[in-house]
Amino acid sequence: MEIARTNSGHKIIIIFITVTVVLMAVVALLLQFSQTGYLMTVPYRQAFTEISERVYINQNYAGDRQELMEMIEQAERRVFEFFGELSFQDNTIFIIYDDKKLMRRIGEDHSTVIVNFPSKIRYICVSDEHLDLDVLAHEITHAELHARLSVRAQKTIPTWFDEGIAMQNDYRERYSEAQWALQTNNGENAVALEDMDTPSKFYAGEAEDRRFRYLNAKHELDVWMTSHGQRGLLELLEKLNDGTDFNTAYGS
Repeated sequence: MEIARTNSGHKIIIIFITVTVVLMAVVALLLQFSQTGYLMTVPYRQAFTEISERVYINQNYAGDRQELMEMIEQAERRVFEFFGELSFQDNTIFIIYDDKKLMRRIGEDHSTVIVNFPSKIRYICVSDEHLDLDVLAHEITHAELHARLSVRAQKTIPTWFDEGIAMQNDYRERYSEAQWALQTNNGENAVALEDMDTPSKFYAGEAEDRRFRYLNAKHELDVWMTSHGQRGLLELLEKLNDGTDFNTAYGS
């Protein structure tokens, strides 16, 4: 009986060790090869260096660091003026890079990626090919909007609203009101909101298709903001956090 109990104990230990090793291997693979895992470990990777609090660049970054920081400050100021204050900074990390080999690892050339586990962190990733004031302001607006909404409320907003708000701080000429009037024939060929309310619809097709939707989303929110203003936007976000249906809150 003693020998049987000993063998059973050994088997339990072996199973425990095996399961632990497998779990550690899975975690290591996720951290190394998944986009989420890679972004989460950027602050600990030798490929990156922190040049200011929350701002990381790749080693051997060729750009001017001071100009980069000034551009981020200008973009934050633009978003501050739009919302009246900023809430996104504490849980947001900037990743700016000019090493094309990192594109595959980071998975984005200009985007805001939200990771909710183990804690909510937003990663603003911008490659040098897209690095300018408008793109930074656009991505920071995404981060600020999401910082003001609960996880539940974020799931209720249509993609055209998310992108349309971000486009309010994106002043690129190709998304101007004049371009909207020209490309939609003063609205006759505008995209219906229900045709760009989900990511799969909004980001579908070629680059020109997506740009056209960005143009339409910007116009929609520009009209809404002209009518409701900053106060109306903040009230809308409060209603969404309180559980109000988006269409009801947006139309009120």
